[in-house]
Amino acid sequence: MRRLLLPIALLIAALAVPAGAGAYTLGVSDQQAGTFTNPDFAALKFKAARYITPYDVMESPADKAQLDAWLNAARGARQKILVSFEHSHRSNSRALKAPSVAAYTKELKKFKKAYPFVRDISPWNEVNRCHALRDGSVQGQPTKICSLTTGPKLTAQYYMAARKVFTGSKYRIVGLDVLDEQNVNKTIKYLQSFLRHASPDPKIIGFHNYSDTNRFSTTRTKRVLQTFRGKVWLTETGGIVKLGSSFPFSTSRAAKALGCMFTLAKSNSRVSALFVYQYNAPPNPATAFFDAGLINPDGTPRPGYATVKSRKARSCHK
Repeated sequence: MRRLLLPIALLIAALAVPAGAGAYTLGVSDQQAGTFTNPDFAALKFKAARYITPYDVMESPADKAQLDAWLNAARGARQKILVSFEHSHRSNSRALKAPSVAAYTKELKKFKKAYPFVRDISPWNEVNRCHALRDGSVQGQPTKICSLTTGPKLTAQYYMAARKVFTGSKYRIVGLDVLDEQNVNKTIKYLQSFLRHASPDPKIIGFHNYSDTNRFSTTRTKRVLQTFRGKVWLTETGGIVKLGSSFPFSTSRAAKALGCMFTLAKSNSRVSALFVYQYNAPPNPATAFFDAGLINPDGTPRPGYATVKSRKARSCHK
């Protein structure tokens, strides 16, 4: 009788799991080293952490110092590390220029030599987000990278270059990080073109589904999962507290969006990682353009913190 009970119990547990759902790694995407020593961070039980750094970080002492501090803190908190590259930070003129594949490859080799313990690599962050100047610095990516005409081919070349630098089964390459946008059609066209140029097809892509999460929708995420048949990591997603005039300041709305985020992550077994952006609020939320922090500037938790701690999913319908 006892031999029969265990298989029956396992069958019941299997039937309780929604169709297509699967386990995923929960991580955080945040740029501050202090995140990992915050008294409330450990309770969220994140397993992975993502950091965005310029592709030429080895040429910039200031950027390298920030990266070193972040890596030391993340490793101290026993996080699995994902590094995503983007444009140069050394000057606005450099930020607006996409590097040649040869120059890009040269910088990645330097990075690999300096940080052999970083095994998860994203060749370029938010490839379809075109640049804008905000507070005197470049936000987004060079026009050549985000353009539907030139971008997919170039970012596919960066992906293939990263594969040649980070060789072996111990490395995982996230083919590209793409933003959903309110109108996902351009995103899908970019992804389709990238896949035509990339060889071999990546096993993983990164998707930033802010629009679905914060508009309480599933459409954009489903479209990406239909277009790409491999693993999808939600390398940036979260509850937007404030975004310009599109999303006025609201921590309660952001907490509800985080519930939808968990529903989206559980909707398909090919969603195998989720990185919440971000842990910290900007220093002055009142004047900030973007805010998705789980905690206030004074360190007190926001409602979204409790949502992430409980992993409480909610409907993606208003």
